[in-house]
Amino acid sequence: MSDLTVQPTARRDARAPRKSTRRPLIAFALATLAVGGVGAAMTSAAWTDNVFFSAQADAATFDLQGSLDGKTWLQSDKKDAIELVVPATTFAKLLPGETRTVTLHVKNLGNVSAALASTVEWKGSTFTTNPTAAVSDLAPKLAPTTTTGDTDALTLTVTAPKDWDVANKGKAGTIIVTISGEATS
Repeated sequence: MSDLTVQPTARRDARAPRKSTRRPLIAFALATLAVGGVGAAMTSAAWTDNVFFSAQADAATFDLQGSLDGKTWLQSDKKDAIELVVPATTFAKLLPGETRTVTLHVKNLGNVSAALASTVEWKGSTFTTNPTAAVSDLAPKLAPTTTTGDTDALTLTVTAPKDWDVANKGKAGTIIVTISGEATS
């Protein structure tokens, strides 16, 4: 029975030195891997390279202005506060079948082209039948400012019907011409 008691103790003693021997070996192996990894990282860093680019960007400018004489340009961009008012005498005292015109001007003060369109409407009209009002000769596109083609002269034509009802005597209304532009390249 004494042999049984000694054997378990001998086994414990045999295991104990193995564990203490393994731990230093494992620690050494991990340290070697760590140093090797740092060395590999330092080696790979020596083989890197960079290229950098820079590019400035800015937004286009876009600004349409109008003129009654082609010399004095105004913003006039608020429908409820129009600055470009055709003289009242231009379309005053219209008679049945009469046609009158006025030349208006538009300028592109932006640094990109402008695609143009026009609309004509009546505001506060007391006519029973409004005279025909239309824009013609409007360029489809204006070039950027300071280049050829950055201004355009257009025509507003007002025509009273030939059979204009007598009920239109003394009536009035305001014609609103809108030239709208869209920035294009």
